[in-house]
Amino acid sequence: MMKKRCLFLVLLCFAFTQLLGQAKLRKMPANINHTGINNFAPYISLDGNSMVYVADVAEDNVLSLSFTVRDGSDWRDPIILPKHVNNHLNFTKGYALSPDGNTLYFTNAKSNGIGGYDIYTSERHGNSWGEPVNISVPVNSKTNDACPSLSVDGNTLFFMRCEIMNGALAERCRIMMAKKTPLGQWAEPVELPSIINSGNSQTPRIMGDDETLIFSSNKILPAKGGMDLYLTRNVNGQWTKPQPVDFANTAGDDQFVSASAIGRYLLKDAPGLHTNELLEVLFPAELRPKTTIRVEGSVSGLDSPSSAYISIFNIKDQRRVFATKTGKDGTFVAYIKEGAVYDLSVDPEKDNYTFYSKSFDLTREKFPLLEKVSVALKPAGSGDEIILDGITFKPGTSELEPTAAQELRRVLRMMGGNPNHSFKVSITLQGYQIDTVRSNPDLTELQIDTLRMPITYQVDSVTTAQRDSIVILRHYHNDRTALQAQALGDYFIQQGIPAGKITVAAQAIPEAIVEKRKTLVKITIQ
Repeated sequence: MMKKRCLFLVLLCFAFTQLLGQAKLRKMPANINHTGINNFAPYISLDGNSMVYVADVAEDNVLSLSFTVRDGSDWRDPIILPKHVNNHLNFTKGYALSPDGNTLYFTNAKSNGIGGYDIYTSERHGNSWGEPVNISVPVNSKTNDACPSLSVDGNTLFFMRCEIMNGALAERCRIMMAKKTPLGQWAEPVELPSIINSGNSQTPRIMGDDETLIFSSNKILPAKGGMDLYLTRNVNGQWTKPQPVDFANTAGDDQFVSASAIGRYLLKDAPGLHTNELLEVLFPAELRPKTTIRVEGSVSGLDSPSSAYISIFNIKDQRRVFATKTGKDGTFVAYIKEGAVYDLSVDPEKDNYTFYSKSFDLTREKFPLLEKVSVALKPAGSGDEIILDGITFKPGTSELEPTAAQELRRVLRMMGGNPNHSFKVSITLQGYQIDTVRSNPDLTELQIDTLRMPITYQVDSVTTAQRDSIVILRHYHNDRTALQAQALGDYFIQQGIPAGKITVAAQAIPEAIVEKRKTLVKITIQ
């Protein structure tokens, strides 16, 4: 019996170890890591839905670009890219994908280029790829420019500029960064600081959080051998000292890696049992990039679909982190990263129209990686109701939080654009509580009731009489809605809205489920 129990414990420990191993290492499926095919240098789009890599699937085992997309949770069978983007003039592993996977960036030495190796693009349309387009100066130069990597919003480009390059190798490289101008053109690239560019820094990979950069070098210590991977972060505009990515570095060359905006796994290649395979390695907590979520929006109801303004603010410091306008089809895409609470707004050009706002709390342990927002805007009319998620009050008070500034601005714009309407401000507390003692800090309000109770007492041994006794009952509660509604109404009046245009209402209702307790602010157009 003792031997069986020991065997069971050993097997249990082994199974637990295996589970942990699976969590730290994930291999691509068999239709990608195919027996007899060597795969190298995977680049996954930041949205996690497309991947390009090279494999020895052509004649004479020549490495060729292969491309695949997700189908639900699975990867489709890869296809070999066409010859106009897949030829012997390529720097074999110098490619990348746009964040949405619809644009291939690759490195080529065509004779009609700017000089040496240049960066080209090819657009995907269904299953076909467009003719290569040189992204031209100032990114491409008379020397060799290669290995691009785009930020999640597509407005920052990292790449390497090398003195020596052939189809397989590069030497004496520097990492460069270029930003788009307001007109959508690339500005003059700048070289990253010497703590990164120490003599031969290559293959930059910007993560989805737009602050974590992974690159390779054989001139930085400590090192395991060959080209090693290093990680640096942009903190308040300054790049930190590079750290070795030891969980992925080996004694050989380690360069061509990538990661989706989720930021949990680093995608790389490594020798397998029979062939070179693609696999994902779990980031250690101290090196993990911040998870970035994608917000996909569609806006309807406007005369011109492209006329809506999209803004996202970090609620805590009121810093704008994203701004754009809707596209010609009324859609937009935005990215926000974990660690903050954000305020998203959709504002029309015309002040008499309604608006849309939504809060995203990315400070929680779990949150969805994709948010879809469907917005219908219209001229403000009687009966329209707008939930004001962005208006909050300081804990335990009726004083407006400074973080409500953006929502208040939007409401004032709409009120000012509709002088013929009046507005009702309603505040509802879901989670009313009351107690005879202040059992928690949220019970800030005091209710005092006076109760008269008749008391019979003995006058003498024969006679009794009655008198009133005053009993004071104290109850603590958290219903601040009337004060909050009045404070909000007063604010609008102070900002110039006529007092006769503003009415307020308040109510408090119980809510047993703690997670559902909240204060709901609403404005009704009358």
